Amino acid sequence: MRNFMIKINTDASTHPKHKVSVGCFIIKKEDQTIVETFPLDATDNHVAEFQTMILALEYCLQNNWQKDLIFIYSDSSIVVKSFHKRYVKKDVFLPLLSKLLVLSQEFSDLTIEWIPQESNKMADHHAKQELKKELKRQKKSPK
Repeated sequence: MRNFMIKINTDASTHPKHKVSVGCFIIKKEDQTIVETFPLDATDNHVAEFQTMILALEYCLQNNWQKDLIFIYSDSSIVVKSFHKRYVKKDVFLPLLSKLLVLSQEFSDLTIEWIPQESNKMADHHAKQELKKELKRQKKSPK
């Protein structure tokens, strides 16, 4: 079986007033680009960023990419630093970090790196577009 190099950019977008969050990951594998956007159960952008990275790893597992070379890029310094230090200051992030660490152990060659926002424009764009759509959907459907 041939191993692939997979590059994944993740980002999340949260509307603080409406407490609505969405996530996005963009996967580049060979000549293929996969864009996934999804609503999240998060009222805080940091939580949304953790959830998005977790969903990206779960997507990789579902596609049996554990043996591939995977690079995940995020502009969330809290998520990336917490992952590398295996520590979070706020207890609210602890279950998310724990899940991220457990999932990461499933991969033979996983690298998670911080990138500046300017280098993450595509994921940011898709997350913001999806947030607009999600806000419209919620406005239309009564709670």
